Parts: sequence; structure tokens; C-alpha cells
Amino acid sequence: MRRWIILATLLIATACSNQPAPTVPPMTPEPVTLATIVPLPTLLPTAAIAAPTSAPTITSEPTVAPRATTSAQPLTRLAAPMLLAPQAPTIVQDGNDIKFTYASVGKLEPNECYLLHVELAVPNLQAGNRGDDFVDLENCGDAGPAGKELSFVLYRGKFTNSPNYGTMLAQTLALAPEVKQLKMTWQARVVRNLGRAADGVHYNTTPASPNSATLEFEFQP
Repeated sequence: MRRWIILATLLIATACSNQPAPTVPPMTPEPVTLATIVPLPTLLPTAAIAAPTSAPTITSEPTVAPRATTSAQPLTRLAAPMLLAPQAPTIVQDGNDIKFTYASVGKLEPNECYLLHVELAVPNLQAGNRGDDFVDLENCGDAGPAGKELSFVLYRGKFTNSPNYGTMLAQTLALAPEVKQLKMTWQARVVRNLGRAADGVHYNTTPASPNSATLEFEFQP
């Protein structure tokens, strides 16, 4: 009995080994989806920018410095004298003494005097003028008050030992001998009298007030 069982087992094992292996259907590979690759844009070469070697220049409106005020007038403690006469339409003829009147600026120091600058000029003639300075010695150290009327006389030419216009007239007529009419101008200021000049006629002075306004009148030679 045991023999038959062993034989049956061998027959079954032989039958199993002779059966064909089951056919496995081939596997179809799944399709592979490739991602679309977008090409990167071609970049232009980057130009190197040189760093500025110096700070940029900023253009702005130029700053104009206040212009300094220049004046020929001296810095003084006294006001300029006020002129009164003569003035246009006054006419003075050669041979007449000329009386100049002006107003006091107030109390003067003993060494302070009025100085008159007088000129004769040929009308319409360039550089056709001649002038001179005259110190009013009679009113040096005047005590005022301000506004007080003062006077100075300029004598005709023959008074060579007194203030006169003779030299100015001769020099002016030398420029225009046939002229029939001249212009005389004058102005005044206060000065400090420093004594006689080297010529023995004029005086050395320094300003003690600004110049006055200028008056003009006609002079007939």
C-alpha cells in the first residue's frame, strides 16, 4: 500500500513538471511624457560701467557777492555845507568880485575851516576847465549855529595878494581866447587846516565833511 502511495506521488510530480508554464502577456510600457523645455532668452553681454573718478559737476547759478559801495566821500563827523549863492541865472563879469554865501554846519574845532573849490570852464570844450581851492580863513573855528549864513569873497584878478580868480581866468582863456561866455561852478566842504603848503599860497588839509552839492552860474570874460 505504501508502495502505491509513493508511486502516485511520483506520477503527479512528473505530470506537474511537464505542464507548460502559463503565458504572461507582455507588459506595454506606459508612454513617458517629456516636459517641453523652453529655451532661456539669450542675454546681451553686460557692458561694464566705469565708476566715475570724480564727483559730478553740478551747474548752478553763480552766487553774486554783494558789491561793495565805493564812494569818494570821506567818513566824517560833520555834514556837508549847504550852498546859497551865487547860482543860475546869476551872471558875473570879469572885474567883479564874487561873494559866495553858504550855511554853517555847526560848531567847528579851532583848526577846522571851510574850503571852496571853484572852476571856470569853456562850454562844450573837453577838458576846457581850470580850477583852484580856497580856504575861508575868516570862518575857521566858527561857533555856528548850524544854518548860520557865512560868506567868502573871491576877488578880481588884480588883487594878487588876496584870493582871486585871475590865474584861473588866464588859464581858461588860453584854451579858448575868443570865448565870450564861461561857466563857473563851486562847491564847499569842511577841512582840517594843517598849515601852509610848500608853494606859500595854498594850505595842506584833510577832509572833515563830505563835499556839498555843486552850483553853477555864468561868467563873462
